[in-house]
Amino acid sequence: MENSRSIPAIIADLLEQASTLLQTEASLARAELSENLESIAAGLAMLVVGAALLIPGLVVLLQACAAAVTAAGLPDYWSLAIFGGGVFVLGLIFMSVGRRRMKLSNLKPRKTIDELDRDVALAKQQMMGTMHAKTQRAA
Repeated sequence: MENSRSIPAIIADLLEQASTLLQTEASLARAELSENLESIAAGLAMLVVGAALLIPGLVVLLQACAAAVTAAGLPDYWSLAIFGGGVFVLGLIFMSVGRRRMKLSNLKPRKTIDELDRDVALAKQQMMGTMHAKTQRAA
């Protein structure tokens, strides 16, 4: 069975499908960007929590150093140093995780770009197939 559609009809159909595809891809890009912005916001929250933990941790460590200089007994400054050091390390971990989540490369809509690349390749393949079929019929 031979396809009786005219070239203008095929082109009109192609343009309609391309428009629908672009709208769908734009929706996907918006959704992915929104997801990435949520990740950035979570990273910022972790950064704030990390900073909030670093400040008192540093204060406690400084108190431990002062207590170590003035005190002759071990218990006071060791307990302060251990607690302050633990909070300080925890703050560093939060800040590190938050910083990693805030990279600008995380905003790139990778899924959408991959999908667009596949769509372009498929469109090229279909166009070549249609042109090849028309050429063979003309010959």
